Amino acid sequence: MIDLKNNKTYCPYLFRGAVMQVPDGAVVPCCRYNSKNYDEYPKSFDQGYNNIWNDIRQKALQGEEISGCWRCYHDEKLGIESMRQSALKTINEISYDYTVDPNYSETELEFLEIQTGRYCNLKCRSCGPKLSTTWDEDLDKDDRVIQNFFGSNTQHYIDIKSKPKTNQSLSTIPKEAVLNLKNIKATGGEPFLNDQFQMFLSNLVEWNLAKNISIEIFTNCSFFPKEQYRSLLPHFKNVKMNLSLDAIGNRAEFIRKGSAWSKVLDSLHKWIDVSLNNKNVSIVLGHTLTVYNVIYLKEFINWIESSFPNDLITYDLLDLHLAQTPEYLCLSNLDTQIQQQLSDIVYKHMNELLDKHTNKNIIKIINSSYNKIFKGLSVSKKDLRSEFLEKASLFDTVRNENWKKTFPELAEVFDG
Repeated sequence: MIDLKNNKTYCPYLFRGAVMQVPDGAVVPCCRYNSKNYDEYPKSFDQGYNNIWNDIRQKALQGEEISGCWRCYHDEKLGIESMRQSALKTINEISYDYTVDPNYSETELEFLEIQTGRYCNLKCRSCGPKLSTTWDEDLDKDDRVIQNFFGSNTQHYIDIKSKPKTNQSLSTIPKEAVLNLKNIKATGGEPFLNDQFQMFLSNLVEWNLAKNISIEIFTNCSFFPKEQYRSLLPHFKNVKMNLSLDAIGNRAEFIRKGSAWSKVLDSLHKWIDVSLNNKNVSIVLGHTLTVYNVIYLKEFINWIESSFPNDLITYDLLDLHLAQTPEYLCLSNLDTQIQQQLSDIVYKHMNELLDKHTNKNIIKIINSSYNKIFKGLSVSKKDLRSEFLEKASLFDTVRNENWKKTFPELAEVFDG
């Protein structure tokens, strides 16, 4: 048995999961795994799932820290449930005070995450050129933007641009590799712009495996996908549509550059109809919390309450997570004075929301979301205030925007 009281590094993803990354092409344990040594990881499942990552699997069994897992360790130190802990809870609905069945140290691919490619129609401020082709427009305009992401190693950017924009291997994954799949998570770029991803889903349906698989697809909700995609979804056991929305109105258009709020709303309403008419399809709002939108969560939650049917407002409708990269957008990387001002504002907003709303699930969303914010603002690891202002100004210049006009209340905090 694996004793979770003493072992703080064991994670089921190391033994039951995999992520097919782009543009590096590495196969790594999960989406949050972050290591500079991608060259040591396989590029496919050719050598068999059982024979990869043996070094870090052994470290996990022994309770040793794994450098690539630092993001989960960071969350746990803040008291926020990490992806590792969430996976532990899911496998047997266990509490963290119990032990894990030793079978979970055996290897069997049950969870597959797919980065469908860097092809994307948006260039979000919290993202970058490694996951969006549209960012190339900014990098081509100003060398300072290239240096922001790649430093002096401009060749890395050239190499990324020279590689295929979509994950070409998706359409060639053999049936034998996915026989035991239970869960799929698909991210981008934008998954619904990738024909290889569509072919992969079609194969799962044709192989009669889709009925055993729950799938979560992360989409930017800037358009409604083609019928060829939508017709495949009812064949899966469960479908969770994770719609990436970080704000409303002109603030949404600023953060997720290239989107039009009117089209986002149109797409959202269509997904709501799909969910209401298909019991296996649910909706989640993926909300990346950064310096930009931290004091605008109040208006976002009010918008949720007024925009969604009561049947779809569940306690987990809002999937809010604190951005850790880029570092200058992270709440924990602000000086204590700015953090205190933001804390005072969001504390006031939280109480106003609690006074206004009576829906029990909305109240749960309020409490859980603001609890995460307060934890993010309770630790000051670095003072990147100047870097935030510098980077905001750089991207404003390249895009002909003005963040202070779009986020005037936030500007007051930084100018005060």
